[in-house]
Amino acid sequence: MPRQRHLASFSGRVGCCLKLANRIGQLFIAIAVLASYSVRGFSESQFLPEEVQIHGFLTQGFFHTSDNNVYGQSDDGISPGLSEIGLNVNYQPWHNLRFAAQGLYRRAGDVDTGSVRLDYGLADLTLFEYDSGKVGIRGGRIKNPFGLYNDTRDVSFTHPTILLPQGIYFDRSRSLLISADGGSFYAEQRTDFGDFNFKFNVGIPSRDLKEIQTVVLGTQNAQGSFETKPAIATQLSYEINGGEYIFAVSYTDFEFDFIPAAGEKVVPQNRSQIQPLLFSAQYNGEKFTLTGEYEYRWNTLGRFATQGGKFVTESWYVEGSYRIMPQLQATVRYDTISVDKSDRDGFGAEALGFPRHVAFAQDWVFGLRWDITPSWMVRADYTRVHGTAWLPQADNPVVNNDVQDWDLYGLQLSFKF
Repeated sequence: MPRQRHLASFSGRVGCCLKLANRIGQLFIAIAVLASYSVRGFSESQFLPEEVQIHGFLTQGFFHTSDNNVYGQSDDGISPGLSEIGLNVNYQPWHNLRFAAQGLYRRAGDVDTGSVRLDYGLADLTLFEYDSGKVGIRGGRIKNPFGLYNDTRDVSFTHPTILLPQGIYFDRSRSLLISADGGSFYAEQRTDFGDFNFKFNVGIPSRDLKEIQTVVLGTQNAQGSFETKPAIATQLSYEINGGEYIFAVSYTDFEFDFIPAAGEKVVPQNRSQIQPLLFSAQYNGEKFTLTGEYEYRWNTLGRFATQGGKFVTESWYVEGSYRIMPQLQATVRYDTISVDKSDRDGFGAEALGFPRHVAFAQDWVFGLRWDITPSWMVRADYTRVHGTAWLPQADNPVVNNDVQDWDLYGLQLSFKF
C-alpha cells in the first residue's frame, strides 16, 4: 500500500506538471503571435517613430532531477519553475543621446515565486565621439559589467546552456549582481591591433536579497532586512578581429548590512562584503567556440559567517561549443567551485554541523541548442553534479537532506521578437 500511494502521488505530480506545461505552451503561442502581429503592425503603420525600437522575449524551462530540487519540486518529477518574459524599449532622439528600459517578469521556483520588476532603465549620453572611439556616461538603473554574460543573462539566446556556469553566475545571488541604481562612465577605443572597452559603475544594488539570506546569515528564520551600500563594478575588455578573441577582467565590490526586525534575536546587526575578481577569455571561430572564466572572490560575512568570518571562494569553468549545422549547436562544460579554497573537501563545514558537500560542486554539462527559426529556440541539457555548493536553498530548505551526487535534466523553449 505505501508503494501504491507513492506511485499515485508521483503520478499526480507528473499529471499536474504536464497540464501546467500544456497551458504554458498555449500561452507562449498566443503571446508570440500577438507580439509578432503588434510589432509588424507598428512597423507598417509607422505608429512609432523610427527612433523607437521595441523588442521582447519569452522563456520557459522544465527541469527534472534525480535528487535535490532546482526551480521548484523537480526531484523525481517535472518542474516548470523557470519563466521569464521581458519587454524592452530603446529611444534615441539624437545621435548622442539614448534612453533604454526593460521590464521583466521572472519566476524561479521558491527563490522567486513570480514578480515584475524594472530590469534596467537608463539614459546614455555620448560626451564626445571620434573616428576611433567614444566616451560617455549613463545614469539610472544600469546593468553591472561582470564577465561575459551578466549584461545579457536574462536573454536565453545569449546563453551557452540553459543555466549559466553556477560557480560564477549564481542564480540565487542574481539580485545583488545584475544591476544597480547609479551612474556609469565608459570609454571605447579602436586600434589596429584590437578594440578596448572600459566601464566603471557606481550604484546601489537591490535590497531584495532573500535569495542569499541563508548563505549569508546561516538561517532562514531571520525576520529583518538587508540594506545595500553604494557598490562599484568595473570591467576592462579587449577584442581582436571583431570579437574573434575576447579577453576581459571584471571586479565588483558589494557591501550590505543586515538590519534585524524589532526585538529579533536570531542574528545581530552586522555588515558583509563580497569582492569578486573575474578573468574571462573566449575564442569564436566559424564553427567552434572555446570559453573559460576564473573567479577569485573575497568574502567577509562578519559574525554571521559559518566559515569563520573571512574566506576566499574560487571557481572556474572551461567550455566548448561546436556548430554541427547552422541551426544546431552542441556544448560541453566543466564547472567547479570551492566555497572556501582552504576547505575544499568540506571538513570545516562538517565540523559546523553541515554536510561536507555544501562546500563544493563540480559539474559536467552536455547541451544541445536548436534554432528552429531566428525567433524560436529549443534547448536540452544534461548536468552531472558532484556537490551542492550552488544549490538553491529556498528550494531545498533542509540542507542535511541534500544528496551529494545528482543529475539535472533541463528543457527550454524561447522566443524573441
